[in-house]
Parts: sequence; structure tokens; C-alpha cells
Amino acid sequence: MHSPTSTPRERDLPTLEHLLASGELLPSQLPSASSWSPEKKLAAAVLGQALIEVRDHHADPHYRRRIAEDLEWIGSDDADWPYAFVPLCELLALEPEYVRATVQRWLATPSSPHRQVSVHRHAA
Repeated sequence: MHSPTSTPRERDLPTLEHLLASGELLPSQLPSASSWSPEKKLAAAVLGQALIEVRDHHADPHYRRRIAEDLEWIGSDDADWPYAFVPLCELLALEPEYVRATVQRWLATPSSPHRQVSVHRHAA
């Protein structure tokens, strides 16, 4: 249980850190706290999509261009636009270097077919 004095941003950080550390970042696992603004939810979706794509498809030649774009975005220190990597990390209370180190660990490991998941929702 969270202390009543902690802010939503402070409560969200451990969840995102766990998802990054475990390597099991799935769209359904991204926090979507009702207290988050639509902008913050979009920021989490943008960051999560890039991370999932890199984690699951970095060794797939069919994704080479998209992975290169994701890695360029993740590696950029540009903070001039709101959906650049660094401002998104700041909004979500994540250290950019921590996220980058996690991505580097993923790149050092071949993609596992069991970890590749669809990021699309299917109608039941």
C-alpha cells in the first residue's frame, strides 16, 4: 500500500522499473493509473511500444529499419520536443540511462521466440 503522502508519479516509478528490470514489458502491463493525464498515458504508450519493439524484434532482419529508428530515438539526448526520449523518461520518473542500459542488455541477448508477443489487441 502506498503512503498517502506519495504522489502518483512516485507510486508509478517502481512499477515501470520492475517492468524494465524483469524484461517482461507487455502493453497490458504498462501502468495506466486513473490519476494519469491523457498525455502521461500517451507517453507511457510511446515509450512502451519502442521498448517492446526493440526487445522482441532486435534480431529480426525484417525490423532492421524500425529498430534502428527506435535505437536512434532512445539514444538521443534531444529534449526540444515533448515526445523525445528524455522528456518522456522525465515525465514517467525514469532515468534515461537506466532505460538505455536495459535496452543494451536486451541487444546483447538474442531474441527469444517465446518473448515475442503481439502488441495488437484482438477482438474476442
